[in-house]
Amino acid sequence: MPEDYEPPPEIETTMKCPVCGRNLFLIYFTTTIPYEGRIVINTYVCHNCMYKNPQVYSEGQERKEKITLKITEPDDLGVLVYRSPKASIMIPELDAEILPGDDSRGDLTTVEGILLTIYDRLDLFMGDPENETKISAIRNRLSNVKESAIGLTIIIQDDSGLSRINSPKSVSEFF
Repeated sequence: MPEDYEPPPEIETTMKCPVCGRNLFLIYFTTTIPYEGRIVINTYVCHNCMYKNPQVYSEGQERKEKITLKITEPDDLGVLVYRSPKASIMIPELDAEILPGDDSRGDLTTVEGILLTIYDRLDLFMGDPENETKISAIRNRLSNVKESAIGLTIIIQDDSGLSRINSPKSVSEFF
């Protein structure tokens, strides 16, 4: 860090911590990063229980984008993926998707990380007898992700146009 760097100030708010009920502090920071452009980072912090809620917003111009990557070899599992807070990830061959929630912060992960996230969250759907066969099939396919991922397609649908798949094999379409 440069010697003249000063951390952003903390502002005490009247918002209450959802964990312990004390006042939250807001740290507000703006910066410029590659691909995203200018971003705003708001972080709410509780000094009592260490609760933290970071939120990142882009000040850039939004345009919808679809990014597709076909997994053709084991090396594709290590491809870096940035999913912006407004983006969905779909894997049609598994009939699986990761949708952004209201508090979505986006993700920086790899293709393998996306597949493992889906695998880890399958338990959330196991109570529904209608889905158990489908979930078991997905679990079996992803149980050895390095071998079973070949042939899968990762699709990112992003209303902000800020997501990236860091591979020359990825195909982007703007609309």
